[in-house]
Amino acid sequence: MNIEEKVKLLSKDTENKVIQIRRELHQYPELAFEEEKTAKFIIKELNEINFQVYSNYANTTAVIGVIEGDKPGPTRALRAAMDGFAISEETKLPFSSKLSGCMHATGHDGLVAISLGVAYLLSKLKSSLHGKVVLIFQPAEEAGGGAKVLIKNGLIKDFGIEMIFGFHISPELPLITIGIRDGVLTSQSDRVSIKIIGKGAHAARPEKAIDPVVISSHLILAYQEIISRELSPNDFATISFGSIESGSTYNAIPEEATLRGSIRTFSPKVQDYIEKRMKEMFNGIISTFRAKGKLDYCRFYPSIINHSQLTSKVIKWVEEICPKQSLIRLEKPMRIAEDFSFYGENIPSCFGFLGNGGEYDVHSPHFVLDESILTPAVALSTYLMLESKEKTI
Repeated sequence: MNIEEKVKLLSKDTENKVIQIRRELHQYPELAFEEEKTAKFIIKELNEINFQVYSNYANTTAVIGVIEGDKPGPTRALRAAMDGFAISEETKLPFSSKLSGCMHATGHDGLVAISLGVAYLLSKLKSSLHGKVVLIFQPAEEAGGGAKVLIKNGLIKDFGIEMIFGFHISPELPLITIGIRDGVLTSQSDRVSIKIIGKGAHAARPEKAIDPVVISSHLILAYQEIISRELSPNDFATISFGSIESGSTYNAIPEEATLRGSIRTFSPKVQDYIEKRMKEMFNGIISTFRAKGKLDYCRFYPSIINHSQLTSKVIKWVEEICPKQSLIRLEKPMRIAEDFSFYGENIPSCFGFLGNGGEYDVHSPHFVLDESILTPAVALSTYLMLESKEKTI
């Protein structure tokens, strides 16, 4: 029996266990850097199969599991994010989130279950494993930049990691497919927070006010002109505001307004231009309406840039272990952001998308992970760990 057949057989044998793990985790999602129950669960599972376990790494909830094969080789890592998303679940699943205001709306419960499935398989295939595999159960992908925190605290150096792999669930891709591309894979993600300070007054006497709500409206519309009239249609960019807070009653013009938004781009040149123009427009509009205020622009997550040589190998391995037609070579980057990008700034990395299909997107209260993707993903991830037995330059 060749290694592909062994991996497929073992992954099928662990199917029920991986599904049970995913359902257990799904009921108890935890927000960024608060994944204590999840971490304890992971530690228990890894200890049962004699992995080396490092808990609370970098004074966070991160769990690092390490296994060393019987043959020499490089050290590579597989990363799974652990955190849930701040939204109340509305799926009506029998194992729905038991915590109000938090759910696994991005499939991180599935990613953790997949990585634990990989751990079970590697513990049985130790004689075929070259070098070390480091399983990173990472906190705070959704909002806290957990990858950046772990790297800053020495993760790559401490464990001697030479290359890294990761996945994200994607409803944009058909069920049980793998989406990969060389080079830029995801968008850059920036955040903007704007505070406008005007002058409050009675709603019936607007002439006595400096209305921050009206000023907010002008700002939002002006920013959309950057996209539609100042950038080429060939340059992808979005400016979206997800939060506007102002006032507390219907008949009073408030004193202040706060806006929070997200900017997505692929090109550093476009990113620079948008930041510059947003600040210029803010200063101009605030001055025009005689208000005061502050704009904070934060460059949050860079793009994931898949390492060319490593990605070429991953595509070959996908074709070897996965059914025909599973591989989708993405023509364009995906319009999401991921803090896996920070790993790629330090070592060769390859990130892909696991096709989930379905009616609802991630971050929806109705999002449901299709559990049929778990076993193929365990097989693929295990095979990547076994086949990446040579250092990638």
